[in-house]
Amino acid sequence: MARPGVQKHLDIAELLRCPLCGSRMRARESSVACKGGHDFTISAKGFLNFIPHQKPLKGYDETFFASRQRIMAHRYYREVHEAVTASLGELENTATIIDAGCGEGSYAKDAVGALPHSTVLGLDIAKDAIRVAARGGGPVRWLVADLANIPLADSTVDAALNVFTPANYDEFKRVLKPGGLLIKVIPAPRHMHELRELAGGQLSEADFVDHGVCAHLMRHMHVVSRTRVTQTSPVQAQDALDLVRMSPVAFSVEERVLDLASLTDITVDAEVICARFSRS
Repeated sequence: MARPGVQKHLDIAELLRCPLCGSRMRARESSVACKGGHDFTISAKGFLNFIPHQKPLKGYDETFFASRQRIMAHRYYREVHEAVTASLGELENTATIIDAGCGEGSYAKDAVGALPHSTVLGLDIAKDAIRVAARGGGPVRWLVADLANIPLADSTVDAALNVFTPANYDEFKRVLKPGGLLIKVIPAPRHMHELRELAGGQLSEADFVDHGVCAHLMRHMHVVSRTRVTQTSPVQAQDALDLVRMSPVAFSVEERVLDLASLTDITVDAEVICARFSRS
């Protein structure tokens, strides 16, 4: 048998489809391949890369995801994590779950903790995200993959998480089983408002902007619940720079001109939306 970090990806070969030709995949010694000859090697670092020649994504680098991982570990997003985990409660313990746009992987790891006999896959287009998420091993299968071309066969997924990240509803509907669950988390008006105020004139959009995400979702799936989650936490001095570095709000901000000592509190304000997909 292959090393655990490789074997766990070989074990899900039957769920996969080739992102290049759409064929089903099969397990090989240390890779998965389709009948068309497309072969994807499983990294010794514990992930499967379906975009091997991708260029780095501006802003979404290892510093961003490592900062995000530390902020999650320090529980600034505790109530969002708890709400997402609670939304998985109705699933069978043997469910197949994807975290689409998994970032540093904390929500996928929560899903395994809640449903330890489930099959959980974390997908992100950023290789640096998956590299950070895969550290330390564990049962989650990590895939570098494009959400516009998810490398999974049709109707194989019981639930999809999509947390603070763009969605592709056509792909979600393709991979979800009929009745499958989507748990989407979007920012609410007071999300990170302290950071916006700190950055002030450096931001092109200093105020919260609702881009109609929920309305767009409702055109694709049936929304069954919407829950507002708000948590304000005191900021530990060592976390202030990480909060800046892990927020897309601050991508255009010069860190050196920010008065980080004045960032004494941070608010995480989000809406957790649960929706069902039905082929009717």
